[in-house]
Amino acid sequence: MKLYRENIIPSSNILVVKEEHFTVNEFPLHFHPEYELILILNGSGKRFVGDNIAEFSSGDLCFFGPNLPHTYSNKHIAGPRDIHQIVVQFNEDFLGKGFFDKAPFKPIRALLDKAIRGFTFTGETLQEVTRMLRAMVQMDETAIVIQLLSVLHTLAKSAEFELLSSRGFSSKSDHAESERMGRVLDYILRNFKEEIPLNDIASVACLSPEAFCRYFKKYTRKTFSEFLIEVRIGHACKLLQQQLLGVNQISLQSGFNNISYFNRKFKSMTKKTPVEYQKMFAAGRLPEAYV
Repeated sequence: MKLYRENIIPSSNILVVKEEHFTVNEFPLHFHPEYELILILNGSGKRFVGDNIAEFSSGDLCFFGPNLPHTYSNKHIAGPRDIHQIVVQFNEDFLGKGFFDKAPFKPIRALLDKAIRGFTFTGETLQEVTRMLRAMVQMDETAIVIQLLSVLHTLAKSAEFELLSSRGFSSKSDHAESERMGRVLDYILRNFKEEIPLNDIASVACLSPEAFCRYFKKYTRKTFSEFLIEVRIGHACKLLQQQLLGVNQISLQSGFNNISYFNRKFKSMTKKTPVEYQKMFAAGRLPEAYV
């Protein structure tokens, strides 16, 4: 997963607003000098932001600062993998140099400064901004600018957020490490159904096994085995939702060779057995966090 510099805004535009549909999201790990708001209207998978790795699902709202490596990926999960999203991208000076340094925009200035770590928003903020972004894609350019200021004002006032990348992560100095981790993650997502020996994954990172374990834990805040199990269980959940295979087959197709171990890890992560999960999903009684 090579780190890729994306060129976004043509000189004729002061910002970009677009509604997008993909059959699968496999855009490479990338960065760009623009700020970016992404609202996932439909879809799920894994989100990579700086040194943060997490699941994303419908209703995921994130705000990224300039040059922060990020991507969304769901090529590793069983279908459907459709993505429906709204994206807003803008330069800091889209309203003129120093515009957000003026006193009335001090809260937005603070939001923009912190966005170097990436935000995710929840709760009433998510609901309100979702309505605003849905409306924005239907507006003319003048109305879009006014609406974006309203969105930024709403985000700046909110306490319903989480900063994604760690305080120690620097988007300017850690691009090389992001690219290294990108290669590791890409290898895991392509090979998680098979056994992945520690020596093999360590060689992808050009590290010894011992150094790789320390590196992976520092970067992801999880051990390699914990992360691998999460990916496998996420794949198993999608297979269970399709209701086409038995639990034994799903266990094997998700990279587990021992059905008892699969059942134990599945319940540890979802608080349900695979059969309970499947029945609750079919009945529409599964909490959003487990879908």
